[in-house]
Amino acid sequence: MIDVSRKSFLSDAKGKIIIGFTLAFFALFLAWGVSKIAFDEMLNTVDTISTPNVKLRLVNLVSRKIASLDQQQKNLAFNSPGNYSNFFKQSGQLRFMLDTLGGMYASDSVQLSRIKSIEKLLVQRDKQFISYLKVREGLVNNKSFTQEVQKLNELVNKGQQQQDSTIVTTEKKTSTVTILPVDESKQRKGFFNRLFNKKKEEEDKSYQVTNEEKIKRDTIALAGETVIAKGLEKSLRTIAKEQQLKSARFLDREAILANANDALIRQMLDILRKVEAEVVAQIEQNGIEAKAVVNTGITRISFIMIGFFLLTVVLLYLILTDITKSNLYRKELEAARDEAEYHGMAKQRFLSNMSHEIRTPLQSIIGYAEIIREQEHPKQKDIDAIYHSSEHLLQIVNEILDYNRIISGKFTFQQKPFNIRELLEEVIMIMEPQAEQKNLEMRKIIELHDTEFVVGDAFRLKQILYNLMSNAIKFTQTGEVLLSVFYKRQSDNLHFTFMVKDTGIGLTEEESSRIFNEFEQIDSPDKEVINKAGAGLGLTIIKSLVENQDGRIYVKSKPGEGSVFTVYLTFKIAAIPVGENKVPQLSEKIYVKDKVWVVDDDQLILDLCQIIFTKEKINHVCFNTPAAMLAADWDPEVKYILMDMRMPEISGAELCGLMKARIPSDIKIYAMTAQVLPEELESVLQQGFDGLIMKPFRESDLLNVFITTAVPENAVQQQQQEVQQAQLHEVKSVSQKQIKDEFDGIALDTTIVEKMTFGDEELLLSILNRFKEDCQHDVVELQQSITSNDQPLARLIVHRIAGRTAQMGSGQLAAEFRTMEIELSEVQDIGRSHQDKLENLIKRLGLLMQLVDQKIGKSEN
Repeated sequence: MIDVSRKSFLSDAKGKIIIGFTLAFFALFLAWGVSKIAFDEMLNTVDTISTPNVKLRLVNLVSRKIASLDQQQKNLAFNSPGNYSNFFKQSGQLRFMLDTLGGMYASDSVQLSRIKSIEKLLVQRDKQFISYLKVREGLVNNKSFTQEVQKLNELVNKGQQQQDSTIVTTEKKTSTVTILPVDESKQRKGFFNRLFNKKKEEEDKSYQVTNEEKIKRDTIALAGETVIAKGLEKSLRTIAKEQQLKSARFLDREAILANANDALIRQMLDILRKVEAEVVAQIEQNGIEAKAVVNTGITRISFIMIGFFLLTVVLLYLILTDITKSNLYRKELEAARDEAEYHGMAKQRFLSNMSHEIRTPLQSIIGYAEIIREQEHPKQKDIDAIYHSSEHLLQIVNEILDYNRIISGKFTFQQKPFNIRELLEEVIMIMEPQAEQKNLEMRKIIELHDTEFVVGDAFRLKQILYNLMSNAIKFTQTGEVLLSVFYKRQSDNLHFTFMVKDTGIGLTEEESSRIFNEFEQIDSPDKEVINKAGAGLGLTIIKSLVENQDGRIYVKSKPGEGSVFTVYLTFKIAAIPVGENKVPQLSEKIYVKDKVWVVDDDQLILDLCQIIFTKEKINHVCFNTPAAMLAADWDPEVKYILMDMRMPEISGAELCGLMKARIPSDIKIYAMTAQVLPEELESVLQQGFDGLIMKPFRESDLLNVFITTAVPENAVQQQQQEVQQAQLHEVKSVSQKQIKDEFDGIALDTTIVEKMTFGDEELLLSILNRFKEDCQHDVVELQQSITSNDQPLARLIVHRIAGRTAQMGSGQLAAEFRTMEIELSEVQDIGRSHQDKLENLIKRLGLLMQLVDQKIGKSEN
C-alpha cells in the first residue's frame, strides 16, 4: 500500500495562492487604515491651524483697548472734562481681560508675571490720570488769577485817591551822533600802489551832531504811578510764579502719565510680540507635524506596499516554482510510470521464474523428505540431497535479501588488510569444480608482481568475483572462462582491473544495456536449461557493491561470441601484517567436555541445544528463566554459559553482569541473539560477552564455540573469529525493512532441525509440538500486552517469536518479527499502526502454525 503523506498547507500551491490573496487583502486593509488615520490627523492639524488663536485674539483685543483708552483719555481731558465714569468702566473691563489672559498663561510664569505687571501699570496709570486731572483742573481754573486781578484793581483805585498835589520837574537830555566819511582813494588804489607806497598818516574827517532835549515831569503823579507799578509788578510776578508752578506740575503729571502709557503700551506690545512669536512657532510646529503626519502616512503605505510587493514576488516565485515542480513531477511520474510498467513486467517475469526456481529445490526437499519418512535409517545421500536443495533455496533467498539491503542503504564495507593473491587463488579453487563439471577450461592471468596485501573489503571482492565467474560458467556451454587481474600503481593507490571473459552465449546491445537492472534475465532459447537458479538480482547487487566502493563495471558482448565483464576498483597498498601466519587446517574437530549452562525463555531453543549437546556428550544444564539460573548453586565444573539476550524480568546484559559478579573470571559467556545489525552486535560485545551465537544457528555454529585441538590457542581463537565473521555475513542479509509484498509468503523449513535430530521422528515431533505450544502461549501474551499497551512485554514476546520462527526455517516471517521488535524499541506506546502490524504478524504466525500442524499430521501418519 502506498503511503501518501498529506502535504502541508504552505507546501501546496493552492495554499500559497490563498495566502497571497489573504496578504493582498490584508495589505489593502492596512493601507486604508493607515490612510484614514493619517488623513484624520491631517484634518485635526488643519483644523488646529485654521482656528484663530484665542490668546492672540485676546492680546489683540487688550492692545486695542489700551490704545482706545489712551485716546479716550485724551478726548475726555480736552473735550469732556469731568465725565470719566465710562473711562474707568472700560479700564475695569480691561483688567478683567488681563485676568482671563493670565489664566491662559497659568503654566507660563514669565508671561504671567508680565500680565501682572500690566495690571499694576493700569492701576498706576489710572492713579496718574486722576493726578493729571487734578493738576489740569488747577491749571484751567482762573480763580487765583481773578483774585490777583482784583488786587491790581484795588491798588490802582487806591493810588488815584491818595494823589493830592502836583510837582513838576524839568529834565534835560543831550544825545551826540558821530558821522565818519568814506575814503575813495583807498578803493581806487591798485595792488602795486598798496604794496610800494608808504603809508600816509590819515586825516580825521569825522564830525559830530549834538541834540539836546528838555522834558518836564509831574513828580507827585510819578510817585503814585511808581507805587502802583510796583504793586502791579508784584501781583504779576505772583501770578507768573503760580502759573509757572502749575505749568510745571502739569507737565510733570503729563510726563508721568505719558511714561505710564508708554510703558503699558510697550509691555502690551512685548506680550503681543511674544504671543505672536508663540503663535507663529505653533503654526510652524503644526505645519511640521502636518508634514510629519503626511510623510509618516506615505512612509507606512510605502512600507506596506513594498512589503506586499516583496511577498507577492516571493509567493509568485514559489507558485511558479510549484508549477515548474509540478510539470517536472508530471514528467518524472510519466517516466516513473513507464519505468514501473517496465519493472512490473520484469517482476512478473521474475515471479514466473521464482515459481520455477523455488519450486525446483522445494520439490527435491519434499521428495527426499517423503523418502526419508519411509526409511527407518535415512540414507546419507538422501539427507545430502535435501541439504543441498536447501542451500540452493537459501542462495536464492539471500540474493533477494541482499538486494533488499542494498536498496535500503544497509550495506557496509570494511577497510582491512588482506592478501589479494590468496583471495584470487581461493576464488579460482572454488570455481574450478563448477567449470570441470561442464568440461570448461578455467584460465587465469594474474599480474600482481610483488604485491600481496592491500586494504579493502575482501568479503565483498569475493562476492563480486564469485557472482561474475558463476554467471560466466553458467552461460558458457563450451570453451573457457578467463579471470584476468592487473593493476596500475599511483602513489599508495592501486587501481585494479578485474576481467571475467567467457565464450558463452553472449548478449545483444539491448540486453547489455539492461543486464544490470533488477529482476532482469536474458531471454534465451536455452534459458530453461542454462539459468536454472537465478533471481535476476545478481548483477544488480554486484553493480551496487562496485559503485558503493567508488568503482565501475562494464560489459562488452556479442551474441554467440561470449561476454567480457570488467570491474575497476581501487585499493590502498598495505604492509605485511605482523605475525601473519597461516592457521593450520583442523583435520578433526574435538569439543571440550566442560559443563555448559544454557538459559533461554524459548523452550524450543533449549530443546535444540539439549539435542546437540547430548549427541556430542557435552555436559549441560538448561534454564528457562534468568531467575532459575541465579537461584542455582554455582557448579565449579561449568566453563561456558550461553544466554539469550531478551528474556522476561532480566535481560541478557543484566544477567551477564550479575553472573560475572559471582563466577570466576575465566568463565566464557556467549550471547545467543537475533540482533544482526553490525552496530547491534558491537553493542552486545561491549556489554561484557566473550562471543556471539546468532539465531538461527546450525549445529556447527553452536559447537564451534567448544572446539579444542592441539594447535596453538591463537589458531583456535582465529578460527572461531572466522566462524563468527562468516555467521555475521550470513545473517546480515536480514534487513530492518520488511520484504516487499510481492514476496510475502509463509515457509516452513525443518531441514536444520531434522539434521539436528538425525532423522529421529519422535524427537522432531516433540520439537514441532513444543514450537506450536510456545507460539500459542506467546500469541495469548502478545494479545494481552497489546490490550494493556505493555510495550516492554510486547517487545520481549516479539523478540522471542522472531528467534523461534527463524530456527524453524521461516526466515521471512522472522525478519518481519525482528523489524517489529526494532520499531517497538523506538516508541513508548503501542500505537494504532503498530497494533495493526502486530495483528497481521499474529495471523501470519497462525499460518506458520498451520504448516507445523500439517507437518505433525504427516509425521504421525
